[in-house]
Amino acid sequence: MTDIRRLYVLLCGYEIIPKTVSTRDLGARFVLSVPITAYLLDTASGWVLFDTALDESHLNDPEAKRRMFTDAGWDPAPVVRPHHELGRQLAEIGIGFEDIGTVILSHLHADHTGHLKHMPQAQVIVQRAELEAGQTDPLSFACFGSDFRLPGIMWQPIDGDAEILPGLTALSTPGHTIGHMSLRVDLPGTGPVILTADVGDLRENFEHEILPGASVDDTAALASIRRINALVAETGALMLMTHDPDQIQQIRLAPDFYD
Repeated sequence: MTDIRRLYVLLCGYEIIPKTVSTRDLGARFVLSVPITAYLLDTASGWVLFDTALDESHLNDPEAKRRMFTDAGWDPAPVVRPHHELGRQLAEIGIGFEDIGTVILSHLHADHTGHLKHMPQAQVIVQRAELEAGQTDPLSFACFGSDFRLPGIMWQPIDGDAEILPGLTALSTPGHTIGHMSLRVDLPGTGPVILTADVGDLRENFEHEILPGASVDDTAALASIRRINALVAETGALMLMTHDPDQIQQIRLAPDFYD
């Protein structure tokens, strides 16, 4: 049994990165344009959002763009066109930020936390280790404290794997960050779907067990890649990768959906 009715894939912009950011020590000559992706779930208990993309207001303000991105080493800055904006895409589906009852954060990097501030009514599920790291200074340049160090957030920390709803399971997949997590979503027609988040940006991370460019624990990062591979092999799940530039062109994007 599953409480999940539909899964929407939201393409929320692009990051321009050396390939070595995605594949450890491989592809230094190459530059990739990788998608920023979030996922919206229509469930029997209301709307659930997995990750909240990048806040485009940081890019639209030249001073903020310089301070938060280019001067900090995130150069060039990401690209978020109007049709990528998360709020606009929600409106095309027929809802707004105020309709989201639950937010799940894979981790606290800025391309996953940007619009959290627009959903103060939502409970926010995050791994406890990730939340604790996010309250400790200094933060990584990839984390914007202004996105998530906010009064009134209704944090719901979890430890390890957890069933969030029937058909929706948090999977502990640390390595890229200390409390990184992925999701298993069971859809009535499509069947199981694994949302990998940043366990691996590219399909080759999984096919060849290549570590991501950055991790806080390489042993855990490799174990998480292998865990996702084993789960996909066991269940036949559709694996959706947050940052793969090839897959994003081949899958259904909102307002289309998987059911």
